[in-house]
Amino acid sequence: MNKNVMLSFLILVFSCQFNFAQIRLIPYDSVRVSNEFGMLKNAWAGGLNCPQFSEIDLDGDGKKDLVAFERNFYGYLKTYINQANSGQADYIFAPEYQLYFPEMRNWMLLRDYNCDGKEDIFTSVPAGVAVYRNDSDPGSGLKFTLVTPLLQTIGLNGQTPLYVSPPDIPSISDIDNDGDLDILSFNILGSTVEYHKNLSMEKYGNCDELEYELKNACWGYFSEDGNNNTVILHDTCDENVPNPEKSARHAGSTILSIDLKGNGVKDLVLGDLTYNNLVQLSNGGTTTSAEMVASDTAFPPNTQAVNLTVFPAAYNIDVDNDGLKDLIVAPNNPNTSENYNNIWFYKNIGTALVPEFSFQQNDFLEEEMIDAGERSFPVFFDENNDGLEDIIIGNFGYFISTGSYSSQLMLLRNTGTGEKPSFQLISSDYAGLSVYGFNGIYPTFGDIDNDGDKDMLIGDEDGNLHYFRNDASPGNPADFTLSQPNYKEIDIGQSAKPQIVDANRDGLPDLLIGERSGTVNYFENTGTPENSDFSSQPTNEEFGQIDVMPECCTGYSAPFMVDDSVGNNLLYVGSEQGKLFLYNNIENNLNGVFNLVDSLYLHGVNVNVSGTDINKNGQLEFVVGEYSGGIGLLKFGNPPSLGIDSYQTIQHVVDIFPNPATNNLFIRLKDHQQKNTISISMANIFGQVIMEQKFANNSEISSVDVSDINPGVYFIRVEIDNDVVVKKFIKE
Repeated sequence: MNKNVMLSFLILVFSCQFNFAQIRLIPYDSVRVSNEFGMLKNAWAGGLNCPQFSEIDLDGDGKKDLVAFERNFYGYLKTYINQANSGQADYIFAPEYQLYFPEMRNWMLLRDYNCDGKEDIFTSVPAGVAVYRNDSDPGSGLKFTLVTPLLQTIGLNGQTPLYVSPPDIPSISDIDNDGDLDILSFNILGSTVEYHKNLSMEKYGNCDELEYELKNACWGYFSEDGNNNTVILHDTCDENVPNPEKSARHAGSTILSIDLKGNGVKDLVLGDLTYNNLVQLSNGGTTTSAEMVASDTAFPPNTQAVNLTVFPAAYNIDVDNDGLKDLIVAPNNPNTSENYNNIWFYKNIGTALVPEFSFQQNDFLEEEMIDAGERSFPVFFDENNDGLEDIIIGNFGYFISTGSYSSQLMLLRNTGTGEKPSFQLISSDYAGLSVYGFNGIYPTFGDIDNDGDKDMLIGDEDGNLHYFRNDASPGNPADFTLSQPNYKEIDIGQSAKPQIVDANRDGLPDLLIGERSGTVNYFENTGTPENSDFSSQPTNEEFGQIDVMPECCTGYSAPFMVDDSVGNNLLYVGSEQGKLFLYNNIENNLNGVFNLVDSLYLHGVNVNVSGTDINKNGQLEFVVGEYSGGIGLLKFGNPPSLGIDSYQTIQHVVDIFPNPATNNLFIRLKDHQQKNTISISMANIFGQVIMEQKFANNSEISSVDVSDINPGVYFIRVEIDNDVVVKKFIKE
């Protein structure tokens, strides 16, 4: 088994079937979704809010595919396979390739630094740059190897980390046309651009190395104003030495270096943290002595200029397979700019030497997706009473202006059959809820008044609930009327994510409510079937002692309780960090501590799930919401790269204990005999290997010190000769 397949296994596959309460989910992308224009090819791909675009051959077919790195605190990416012919833009969402990329933050650019035709990873680390080499080959598939955790440069004070401010996006390209990749980045004051020359060609005659030297601290002889995005040309830059007296400007700039005139020297396209436009700077110098001589604040010229609320970033990629590099522009700052219809595609109608960009659309890739703006919250609900489960999608909102969002519901109606679901987008403002001006709309459905139909409760970002009574006559589509705003005066703080469910099995619908702090609130229904009643204070504000908030961040818990195959409660809890947690030991234990069974990283942020059997196969399917506004559909199954039979052959000979573990974890070979090679590695939930060691061949038991690792779910990989077994354990 190769290491890449192993990483896929660590993230998606667990050793037991669902009946034993493990999470084992795969995409269910075959379910069709349409809108008024036809089928959505990438309906379940999830939305895109702040994507950074790069190209790379993911599947080894010789065509450049597309990677969109979504910028936020956690950072995650989405991968798309290029299935177009010449002159077309045709990408299909392929999430299976996401597993092979390392965990990253802030920014990521794919560039081929060693000239082997395979794009490598340049990405942000605190105040600097890390580089991963692309070691993919036909045998092992996609594979990246860390080359340097912190790129160095020779500066004015000797060797130092090559500085890139975390909000920025640098330019990584061959500035001097000598065959290796140089780097342009704004300096620590954020006013001038530093040119870090790659010395690989000069020193070694090849482009294999990453040895940089600061050659110019004010490349292009320009500076940006400390108060706005005005460019000062012909700046003397104090004899090209950073001046501590020069005013620092706000951090946040994006740099695209591109030859716009066909003369071999790089011009610049700049984006700014607080402005809606891109600024073009024309280079009147040479490859070795750049000087910006003109600026244009309406870029691209002779077409619809970029106008995204704040911090646009430009990417020069051939997306339509005509051999000419086009322009893609998207926001680069979460929460402050457009969160739908925000990816602008400009086709290159010029030449390879002298590009000319013509605006084509503002929804590149998004036109083929379900996109509910920001923080989508989907739930299954039979809206029209036809016996088929529809999908209602709540959200934090669609961006209107900075600080202003329109929160509303989207309806995807199930127009398929009981065995073969399909969905059609009916409304982006279902039930007209946008008129109420709620700050976030997170719906749940249940029969609160025992009249035979399901009512709707809405949670909002302010921590409140709002009750909408269903006034439809029997068998008709739902008809909701706002009956009780600020329902029962419940206020859980921030970001109320509710579920109506009979948690204590007394026949009355109770409430579970997630919140920003990461805990789950339980409200017991103390009323009657016809008149549900809840205290304004939770019955248990730390339900199951669940807390999905990591030390660094916030939690945004989102509960979904459901029966397992033998009728016992299971509780799934989504989280801001992108993990889905699964708990059991709930029956007759509502005031106790639930058991964490498993967790699964779902490649997103602010994830939440709702489940039902939409294809009558006897198992749940899950709809997943995420921060970037899209939704995904998952089902139980084995990833195609690895079936259960592939790793069961030596399960019976390996045991780990205690589990959970606090200080030491012991690994025992129960049917011990002399082995040629026995090795152990440990990985976290992201598939990152954090420990490797060897077994002594004459040992039956090996001890692994886990005292210094953070609490959570981990995987132990034991390789015996050519066989592999993986065991999951929990560090307390």
